Amino acid sequence: MERFMTVKILKITLVYCLPAGLICSAAQDAGAPWRQDVKLSGLAKLFETGETRSITVDVAGNGDFNSIQQAIDSIGNGNHQRMVVLIKPGFYNQRVLIPKGKPFITLRGDDPFKTTISFNLHHDRKKPDGSGIYRSDCATLIVESNDLILENLTIENTYGPHPQALAAKLVSERALVLNCRFLGGQDTLMANAGRQYYLNCYIEGGTDFIYGYSQAVFDNCTIHSKESSHITAHAATEPNLPTGFVFYNCRVTTADGVKTDLGRPWRPYARVVYYDCWLDKGIKPAGWDNWRDPNREKTAFFAEYRSSGPGANPGGRVKWSNQLTEAEAQKYLPEKFMKAGANTIDPWLEKILDFRKTAILKN
Repeated sequence: MERFMTVKILKITLVYCLPAGLICSAAQDAGAPWRQDVKLSGLAKLFETGETRSITVDVAGNGDFNSIQQAIDSIGNGNHQRMVVLIKPGFYNQRVLIPKGKPFITLRGDDPFKTTISFNLHHDRKKPDGSGIYRSDCATLIVESNDLILENLTIENTYGPHPQALAAKLVSERALVLNCRFLGGQDTLMANAGRQYYLNCYIEGGTDFIYGYSQAVFDNCTIHSKESSHITAHAATEPNLPTGFVFYNCRVTTADGVKTDLGRPWRPYARVVYYDCWLDKGIKPAGWDNWRDPNREKTAFFAEYRSSGPGANPGGRVKWSNQLTEAEAQKYLPEKFMKAGANTIDPWLEKILDFRKTAILKN
């Protein structure tokens, strides 16, 4: 009888998750530590062809380069074929810039716990050339090109907890991030332009540690708050822009003693949705903050759908936030929210969506 009930429960779980195409680990395994999902290497390789080339970086000196930036610099401008930069396990104490003219680059490690790109630089530090302070260019990794893939890496900024000290700044259309860890304090990850898809990532920080102007989905990720502050700070300056952050089947965890909210509007038309997420006890009952500006309560769109866990408190949320109905929530499914246009699922998104369906069938 016990075995029959276990099988029955498993079948119910799969039926519940399949319509949304989930990979189904966050909600059912809320207490488990974050870990790499090796199946996701199959998704990254869908973007490679017979013309894809690779180069190797090894900090120990056994690759084509011992610096990641040297490897990036070796790639010609305007390349139209994917270049895979294989980063061997090691601690890479360096900053990395992928400039605008170098699309289709993959940075791939073997294990996010063994391959770390790290630096220590903050927003207010003066640039050595006297041109001002670093601002968001303090990031350890800056990407200004399209069609980026990051895989199996830890990217961190060890300065902190304040002022702003970014681990990564991504200005990239069709960016795909798999099995990566982003570690910092204030402003850990700046997702600042284009459509960006984060799958099974771990993002840790303090104040506004996921922020920017992009249209981004965080799918099956762990979001960990270390500070009593604000998790997100999305920005949009006009209504109806195709931007926003959607946290889809994520775990939102908080350090002991932390009391934080789900986000605040960096710009008036910010949009953030938590869809089917497990929320830890450190999430404040009110849920959201108006950034000391009551006018933004009229323009920002902050919402939840089927939140669970000790931090889920629909009745206690601020009145200007939203608890979505099933019909309202449909527009925030990845296949709808991440379309290139009103009715367009482009090849980039199609590969991701098809892989997600296959991945759940194999679980």
